[in-house]
Amino acid sequence: MSLFRLSNQIFDLGLDAQEMSVYAYLCSLPADTRTITGKEIVKVKQTTIGQSCGLRSAQTVSRILKRLAGWNLLEPLERAYKRNRQKGTYSYAVKKLPTGSSYFMMERRVFGQLCPRQMLIYLFLCKAFSPALGDSWNSYNDISAQTGMKRESVIQTVRELIEKKLIVRIRRRSRRNNRVYTDNHYQIIRFARGRIRKKKRKRMERLQRKCNRPGVLHSRHEFLCLYSSTLCRICQAISSSLWSRGSP
Repeated sequence: MSLFRLSNQIFDLGLDAQEMSVYAYLCSLPADTRTITGKEIVKVKQTTIGQSCGLRSAQTVSRILKRLAGWNLLEPLERAYKRNRQKGTYSYAVKKLPTGSSYFMMERRVFGQLCPRQMLIYLFLCKAFSPALGDSWNSYNDISAQTGMKRESVIQTVRELIEKKLIVRIRRRSRRNNRVYTDNHYQIIRFARGRIRKKKRKRMERLQRKCNRPGVLHSRHEFLCLYSSTLCRICQAISSSLWSRGSP
C-alpha cells in the first residue's frame, strides 16, 4: 500500500510550500526506531530529499531542515561513521503530528513528480477530499486563502496537476442556469498495480467519454479514468474506497 496518513494540523503550522513538501516527505518514510519522546528516526540523504521534493540544491534542503528543527518538527541526529571512517547517512528524529480522527490520506508515489508549489496544492486537495461525496469542492479563492498562494498561481498549479493526471477537475453547471458554471470539483487519482485488459479497454474508454462530458459528476463507486503503463505495470484509477479520512 502506497498510502500514508497525515494530520490535518499540518496546515495550521504556518509552513511554506518548501517546508510543507519536505516535512510531508519525511513523514512518509518508514521509521527505523523511535525515541523516548515518541519521535520516529528516519535515515535519508539530503540529495534524496531534494530529488523527492523538487529542490535543486542540497544547501536549500539543509536550510529547510534547520527551519523545521526550529519549529520542533524534527531533530537532526549525529551521523554515524562507516567502517572506512567516512560519515554515513543523515538521521532525523521526526515529530509526526497526531492523526487520531483528524487526518487525510496521501500517496507516496507523487514524491519526485511535483515541485513544492504543486505539492502544497495537492496536499490541500487531499485534505479537502470527502469520501462521502467522492470529491473536493473548494473554489480557487478558498484554496488561495488557505494556502497563502495567489489565485493566478493556484489556477496554474491546478492545471499542471491535471496535466500530470494526479487529479480530475469536474465543472458543474448551475441548477438555475445551465449556461453558467459553479465552483469546480476535484477528484484524486490514486495509483494501483495492474494492467487494463484489452476486453475492458473499450468499455472503459466509452465510460470515460460519457462521464467526462461537461456537467457530469463522476460516481464515487466506479473506476473511470485509467492511465496504464506497461513498463512499470502501474495504472491510475479514480476511487474513494481507499481514500478514507478523519474528520475535517
